[in-house]
Amino acid sequence: MIGKSRLKEIAAFLLPAATAVSLDQLTKYLVKQHIALGGSVPATGFFRLTHVRNTGASFGIFQEHTVALAVVSAVMALVVLWLGIFMNRRFDFLRSRLSLIALGMMLGGIIGNFIDRTFIGYVTDFLKMGAWPDYNIADASAVVGSIVLAVILFRSALNEHTDGPPETTRC
Repeated sequence: MIGKSRLKEIAAFLLPAATAVSLDQLTKYLVKQHIALGGSVPATGFFRLTHVRNTGASFGIFQEHTVALAVVSAVMALVVLWLGIFMNRRFDFLRSRLSLIALGMMLGGIIGNFIDRTFIGYVTDFLKMGAWPDYNIADASAVVGSIVLAVILFRSALNEHTDGPPETTRC
């Protein structure tokens, strides 16, 4: 039987993932219903809602490689799922609730775009900020989760380095 603390860990991991997927799919549906393909609201400005089909990955790379990107996404999702459920107790930097939330955000972002690639053959992007390429909630979730996890890993490595045993020198 799974203990209460273990259930809380799994919830801290899976709830952000489910939230990211739900928000991503809902916002993409609304964009497709209310903004014409290629359209923008407002027409100009620093921040706009757009409607773009992306058959590639971030920044428009790997265009027309939908199947390969879907396979890579599936593998990445499995790795993040494995880390979040099975490996979080083995690595100190993955033990915190914030680490599990970050992994969940990454998983949700991966799954959100995987759904699009698998079922419609492209990803709908709709957020436009300045010169930055168009993106969506799944992209934002995966990126924010990755940054948070990188900071946690970096801080953990710094703490390990400063809290470790003193180095000895040989004569």
